[in-house]
Amino acid sequence: MTNGRFSPHLAPVLILLWFAQPGSARAAEPPPGPGIGLVEVIRMMLDHDPNVSIGESRLRSSQGALLSSRGIFDPVVNAGLTERELNDPLSEVASREQSILTNSLGMTKLFRTGLSIEPELQLSRTADTGRQDVNLGTFSFTLRQPLLRGRGREFTAAPELSAELQVAASVLDLRQTTSERALAVVAQYWEARAAVLNLAILQESEDRARELMETTRKLIEADVTPAADLVQVEANVVSKETARIGGERDLFAARQALGREIGLEPARIAALPLPSDPFPTLPAAAALPGGDVSRWIAVAVERRSDLQAARERQSAAEVLRKAADQALQPQLDLLFTPSYSGLVEGSDADSFLGPLYRNIPGAASLLSLSLSWPTQNSRARGDLAQIEAVREQNELLEELITRQIGANVPIAVDAVVRGAQQLERAQEAVRLFERAVENEEKKLRAGTSTLIDVISQRDRLTSARQSQVASHFALAVAIAQLRFETGTLLPGDVRGVQALHLTTLPFQAGDEP
Repeated sequence: MTNGRFSPHLAPVLILLWFAQPGSARAAEPPPGPGIGLVEVIRMMLDHDPNVSIGESRLRSSQGALLSSRGIFDPVVNAGLTERELNDPLSEVASREQSILTNSLGMTKLFRTGLSIEPELQLSRTADTGRQDVNLGTFSFTLRQPLLRGRGREFTAAPELSAELQVAASVLDLRQTTSERALAVVAQYWEARAAVLNLAILQESEDRARELMETTRKLIEADVTPAADLVQVEANVVSKETARIGGERDLFAARQALGREIGLEPARIAALPLPSDPFPTLPAAAALPGGDVSRWIAVAVERRSDLQAARERQSAAEVLRKAADQALQPQLDLLFTPSYSGLVEGSDADSFLGPLYRNIPGAASLLSLSLSWPTQNSRARGDLAQIEAVREQNELLEELITRQIGANVPIAVDAVVRGAQQLERAQEAVRLFERAVENEEKKLRAGTSTLIDVISQRDRLTSARQSQVASHFALAVAIAQLRFETGTLLPGDVRGVQALHLTTLPFQAGDEP
């Protein structure tokens, strides 16, 4: 060897001892093995993520509020039984005593139009000392119709209508939360997958460095190369081993983070298989999103769950605002009460019920107006002020989300376009560096290169492969981010999620708007 270069007579030895090993252009993908797929990870998240469970609890709370708001329309049955004992000292009969037994049964029913009905049946028996028992029966049917405040569905059913809209908003909130959690899990899944591939690249680089070190030792034992050259290749092995240990650390951290995003308990994270799905691929560059981004923004405005939820809450606030505005009016009710009464004497059970169908002189009726007018009406004015503030907040929130969509969607589209371009160039760089390594090895065999030159070219190839993995990771996350921003990350039935929903561009998985 002269000036650190191999002489031509070393070529046969190098060919037999080193380059007979696996080719320098070994693929970065590790051999397939047991692992976990992206869809399986998403379904695990749906079962274990506490954020999704919190969203489901909030939905149940909204459904409970809706059920409670409907309670005012439930029929209410009223029944009463009283007995009074009277002693009249002014009576002509000494120690005259009276016993009055009264039994009542009624019902109150409020309709969503504001009309309410109150049928009531009352039976009473008066037992008087020295006289025949007197049984009195009365049946009345009161209809109350509000004329100002409380009239119509917009007022009476406003809490129920608002609660229904709040339930719809909670459903959309749950969907948005699920989409956010799915995006976080997808991104972490691809990060863990990138860590697997990076570790495979670093492991291969270390293996090649060890092969070179063993070859160099054999050359030193054969007195073909000086012993001083071993220091360089040993340092190269230590460097590659250090990088591999760092790759193992990154993979461990990525898998722990993936388990945390799924919502697994710490004990289960350790048993979580490594990601096995390949990175997504895109069609030809001509089919990439771009050009008129307004189409993507329009899709997002139509399909984003958080924007839809804000609209539902705005509608709910508008319902309450109309009702609160009507509550400023006085309450003027029209009451109409038809009734009839019967009177029968006797002390047996038949006489007690007899007034309902015997000795009925005729029907009576009562027509009246009832006015209630709070002069200050502070409560109604305060309720209206609060609802107006909530309505304004919802309007601002809807506008804010719309602006965010208008800014984020173009960023997501650009990330996909440039990510695809970056990946294409990274793949080309790997191909070129593979050729450069092959050429450098040929030059080494011809004695016109050095071990340091080959090691340097191999390090560049390793970096290029890592850059390819990083580009593939960035593109995979960009695709998921674009689907999230456009509201197409998950299907209507989230349990029916498929890989196409997570790894393809919108509208390529049957999710046309």
